[in-house]
Amino acid sequence: MVAKYGREEIIKGLQEQLKQQHALLMFGAGTGLTAKCADIGGADLIAVYSTAKFRMIGQPTLLAWMPYEDCNACVKEMAREIIPVIKRAPCIAGIGAHNPAVNLSRIIDEMMELGFSGITNEPFAGLYGDFFAQQLEAAGIGFSREVELIQTAHAKDIFTVAWAFNAQEARIMAQAGADVIGAIVGVTSGGLTGAQELMTMEQAVETVQQIMEAAQAVNSKILILTHGGPFKDVQTAAYSVQYSAAHGYASGSSGERMPTENAVIEITRQYKGIKLK
Repeated sequence: MVAKYGREEIIKGLQEQLKQQHALLMFGAGTGLTAKCADIGGADLIAVYSTAKFRMIGQPTLLAWMPYEDCNACVKEMAREIIPVIKRAPCIAGIGAHNPAVNLSRIIDEMMELGFSGITNEPFAGLYGDFFAQQLEAAGIGFSREVELIQTAHAKDIFTVAWAFNAQEARIMAQAGADVIGAIVGVTSGGLTGAQELMTMEQAVETVQQIMEAAQAVNSKILILTHGGPFKDVQTAAYSVQYSAAHGYASGSSGERMPTENAVIEITRQYKGIKLK
């Protein structure tokens, strides 16, 4: 049975977790197995987006930002594998909003019909860096399309998680009606295909605080999740939350790629350590 929820129901559930002093967790899933395990483990939200597919086939996540696949078709395919095995957590669809040929209202409806309970703007133009992101925006296929996606979903009373790279984006997304801001500080570092760490923990937390302050100046009830950069495991995620006053963490590679890498490498070494009699 698909676990499908309305917007207010999701927000109420998240607030209950906060009342119990539990940090929120949105788990980014690229396979049915990892999504199923995250659901059993207690994830508050399970996000399904095209970037997760690439990391779980052993390729760099950044391939999702290259023009090789239709990211929305990819999520629809992933949904058929992931959504049926989720019994409890609301599933959030990552929608690529930038293609002007995509009717945003229609693609939102199509995702909801598959069993999703909310949407998020992933892939996002901010990862391209300022110069290229500005070129996309000038062409009408940049960040403003992501804002329109969030606005459209909010107008339909659908739960939304909006990714933001800086305070200005956070303010705009809060004005668009986002329920949650994902404060992203870059591609997650570590593991076999992760980014090289470029930002210190202190710098990353400062960026999160700036994003949070900008969003909460618009909506004091908006929730903030930290993600990316040096926030790559439980310890650094805890640091990001505790030193920024954010409400929780959004795992991606840190929740499935790196734990899978570590577990499979270690168990394989253990099996290979068996000696013949």
